[in-house]
Amino acid sequence: MFWLAFSVVVTFCVSQIDSADHTPHPYVKDKVSSFLKNAPWKHMESSAILSGPLVLTVKSKYIMNGGVVFSNKYPEKGFKSCSDILRKKPNRKNIDGVYTIYLSTGVKKRVYCDMTTDGGGWTILQRRFEGSTDFQNKTWQNFAEGFGNPKHEYWIGNDAIHDLTKSGKAQLRIDLKRFNGEQGNVTYSTFKVGSKSEKYKLTVGGFKGSLGIVDNFSYHNGMMFTTKDSDNDKLGGNCAASYGNGWWFKTCTRGNLNGVYYKKPKVTSAGMTWYYWENRQGWESLKASKMMIRS
Repeated sequence: MFWLAFSVVVTFCVSQIDSADHTPHPYVKDKVSSFLKNAPWKHMESSAILSGPLVLTVKSKYIMNGGVVFSNKYPEKGFKSCSDILRKKPNRKNIDGVYTIYLSTGVKKRVYCDMTTDGGGWTILQRRFEGSTDFQNKTWQNFAEGFGNPKHEYWIGNDAIHDLTKSGKAQLRIDLKRFNGEQGNVTYSTFKVGSKSEKYKLTVGGFKGSLGIVDNFSYHNGMMFTTKDSDNDKLGGNCAASYGNGWWFKTCTRGNLNGVYYKKPKVTSAGMTWYYWENRQGWESLKASKMMIRS
């Protein structure tokens, strides 16, 4: 049985008081507030106190019999991905920007949606173009949770990538740009990342490239994620210590898009690189990278 008491000074006001020891989940708090506002309360009694010539304080007591408060575990209208947004709101086509999605765990996530490229509906996993977001001084937990600003440069987080790809239906697209202005893209018809307990194991395949960009990512198929503080590669040492932080290193890499960002082209295996491009082979750092999925 629920009881509600509220006080009024000139206009009626209902307030929710949270326990000092607990912070309610934002979604749960909103859901409870909406429920309390629209519930069929039964008025029991009222009292009024006049304090001076201008203030009348009215106290009323209401009672409500128990009932179903939640019919859904998570928000009914929560979009699951950028492609889900575009399917349900086709008027968003060609409107790129930051949108809100809800993972299957109920976690609310702000992400950048590419609503233009090849029909739109792409959820951006990683975006780098000027080096404002540091990828190198990040821990395993940082990469798990995600970091950066979806309006600019960011990593969405391995937990989110797992959630968005666990169905096995996601397609991956990677857009790359060199400092000389040359740009192209590659796609993978299969892209899936395992859970944290699986150390975010990578499953990737079905390569298709443009402008002579060769498949480098399939080399990492089946590998677990490695950071400087969590070594899961097949090298005796830690690949993340020499080849840039946070990637599915093997022994070690044929390109790491989370490597060190340089403001101008530099030949280094630690940079943001894609080793094979046309007939060129080398560790030439890139100007821009964007990884995105659609299902």
